[in-house]
Amino acid sequence: MTLVILGANPPTARAAATLDCDVIHVQLPDAEPLDPASRETSTVFTADFKDPLAFFPFVDEFIRPRSPAAIVSITEFGMEPAAVAAERLGVTGVASDVVRATRDKLKMREALECKAPHLNPLFARGDDPAAVSRLFADGAAVVAKPVDGGGSKDVILLGRPADLPPDRRSAATLLERFAGGLEFSVEGLSLNGRHTFVGIAEKGTSDRFVEMSHLMPPLSLDSRRQRLVERAVAELLDAIALTDGPSHTEVKVDGDEVVIIETHTRLGGDGIAELVELTTGVEWRRAAVGWAVGAGLRRRQATAAAAATVFITAPPGRVTAVAPQPVLTHGSIVQWDVTVQPGDEVPPILSSFDRLGMATLTAASPGECAAAIAEFRALTIVTTQAAD
Repeated sequence: MTLVILGANPPTARAAATLDCDVIHVQLPDAEPLDPASRETSTVFTADFKDPLAFFPFVDEFIRPRSPAAIVSITEFGMEPAAVAAERLGVTGVASDVVRATRDKLKMREALECKAPHLNPLFARGDDPAAVSRLFADGAAVVAKPVDGGGSKDVILLGRPADLPPDRRSAATLLERFAGGLEFSVEGLSLNGRHTFVGIAEKGTSDRFVEMSHLMPPLSLDSRRQRLVERAVAELLDAIALTDGPSHTEVKVDGDEVVIIETHTRLGGDGIAELVELTTGVEWRRAAVGWAVGAGLRRRQATAAAAATVFITAPPGRVTAVAPQPVLTHGSIVQWDVTVQPGDEVPPILSSFDRLGMATLTAASPGECAAAIAEFRALTIVTTQAAD
């Protein structure tokens, strides 16, 4: 049995190496190199799967003769090419129309409106002035986002219709009534139409909707409301017809009201796979690619009662100093990565791509982990000097 994976990063490749099958990796030309062990235990091709004109002839020439059982991807730009390639060869994969319904936020809203409208906020296309105006009724705030965006890039909060920039008044922009409450993300694996949820993370975000932390298990959801969230996500996955494969879904919860923000046919980024494994023992990366060859959910002993990822930021300017890894009063740091050094320029934090590094924390309880997040965020890790 052979599994083809598009765009695996090194941790995903290491997880795939534990599967009981042959693995073929297809990597972009500028991709981060895989570990030597991953290259030795699998076949690695290089191809631009983001270019259909180049990729599908490659599939026919190099992948088809190897008779794969499945083609999958859990990277943003690999999911749709993997789905189309799987359909082209008649093998297991996520359905391409399901992937498109998650990558196009308007399509997802329209699917929910047909099957589970109570999970939608009011929404409108940017090129529908009357519908846009209705969103602002009674002084409501409205979020504008690209239909096909990611990483919180170009997401803005508006107070009135006139605040919508002229270049956003198009079908490429989705506007939604701002949903109150707290934000969470849900990791799920669907098999034959049955949805299993392996973790819920509580988000901390900036005023520009950029994710600053993820805490698992969530401090602010009791077991009853966790069930409400899981039920809502199951309704969403049924509405978009996701029957098989991983999902990462973002929701807002206000009291007992659950509103879907967006969903993806992949696991969550930002170290969420590590949070799942630390707190539940589920090898989430392995399951997210291995489902297509029958791997299921393999679970080890959980090693932490609570865990979090927290991100490093700094005011815009030139980096003058980077502090060493700190020792926390609350919890422990188990992973640490700073991506800047003195002399680098730091931009304003307008999207996930502008963050400066990440730490993974563990603690004896969600409350203790939340305190560790607050303690970490209060530290000055990166010092900058503003431009004159």
